[in-house]
Amino acid sequence: MVDQDRVAELLATLARYVRILRDLSEIPLADYQADPRNFGSAERFLQLAIETTLSVGHHIIAAAGFDQPTTYAEVFRVLGKEGVLDAEFAAALEPMARMRNRLVHHYEDVEPERVHELLRARLGDFDRFAMAITEYLHD
Repeated sequence: MVDQDRVAELLATLARYVRILRDLSEIPLADYQADPRNFGSAERFLQLAIETTLSVGHHIIAAAGFDQPTTYAEVFRVLGKEGVLDAEFAAALEPMARMRNRLVHHYEDVEPERVHELLRARLGDFDRFAMAITEYLHD
């Protein structure tokens, strides 16, 4: 059984991270790049936001008895296959898991411009994820 209180806590945490990331995304690229604290903050809060979506996904998968994912990208794939997320949206989230791996394991290769671009283009995915999870839990 899904612990709805725990998932609600995680989604509230995700919303806090997204607010911080949204503020960072509004910094013009030149200013963003000029201060390494901007990039460091964006990198860390992006990692935390991704980790939070994965935690929510793992919790739902385990509670519902769905097939266990063997990779982080598979978390989204399983959620799509089981109808928790729209399958196309789930597939679009898979690169997020790969970004998490880069942030954690290949951090020296992460380019500030790429993170800034991702923040400007994909932050809405976190909101959409939270809405889909909320809808799933209330069905």
